Amino acid sequence: MARKCEICGKEPKSGNKVAKSKVITKRTWKPNVQKIRIVMPDGSVRRKYVCTRCLKAGKVQKAH
Repeated sequence: MARKCEICGKEPKSGNKVAKSKVITKRTWKPNVQKIRIVMPDGSVRRKYVCTRCLKAGKVQKAH
């Protein structure tokens, strides 16, 4: 089940898959969302769904 990133709001998107023969079928692109323990700005630790793009960019701090 694809979820929404709680930091940037990235969520599943839909569109068309186009084959070489031009046959069009519906498909979805899902963000790579991980459930991790992060340190909140007030110092508390919470489990949140965060996309790997936010993790790599350093938008959240992982709790150890």
